[in-house]
Amino acid sequence: MKKFISGCIVGSCLMLGTTVYAEQIKQFILTPVTYPIVVDGVEYKDAERPVLNYEGSTYVPLAKLGDITGVDYVWNDQLGRVEINTGKGQFYSEYNGDIPNYASVNGISSGKRIELSDGKTVMYAYDVTDATDGNIQKYVNELEKQGYVYESDTSDDEVSYYSKGDIFVALTVMGYDFNVIISKE
Repeated sequence: MKKFISGCIVGSCLMLGTTVYAEQIKQFILTPVTYPIVVDGVEYKDAERPVLNYEGSTYVPLAKLGDITGVDYVWNDQLGRVEINTGKGQFYSEYNGDIPNYASVNGISSGKRIELSDGKTVMYAYDVTDATDGNIQKYVNELEKQGYVYESDTSDDEVSYYSKGDIFVALTVMGYDFNVIISKE
């Protein structure tokens, strides 16, 4: 009889523990969105990192959200968290019509990442496969349309400089990236 009672107690504890554990597990069923996501007139599509829907809410992968909106984000390994910098209070903005976004101008789905941001300078790097002569010229045309002027005295074969007021934009190919470097005097 002692073995039977011990078995019942152990069995009850196991079932109780499983029930408590099962209540802590939540499952979310996400489905690919069937509607377009358009950012600055360019539709976002990425089969590897799709936009998903859960109960009427749209979810965009954080890395892609940063790429398409220009938001700076980093993983802080020491603190175990994602840190997002919206750039509020900083002088540059790709989406205010002042400094155009290379990816948006050329209709490419991704490729931008923030390399450096010190409050005075920011660098955006794009995969060089997207940096065709036609795409670069299209971007230069957009810069000029926004009022940026080519600085022939400071530009050379490797870096082209454009300025508007106290903002300078440098365009260069470094390694496997086409870079747009924005600086404020």
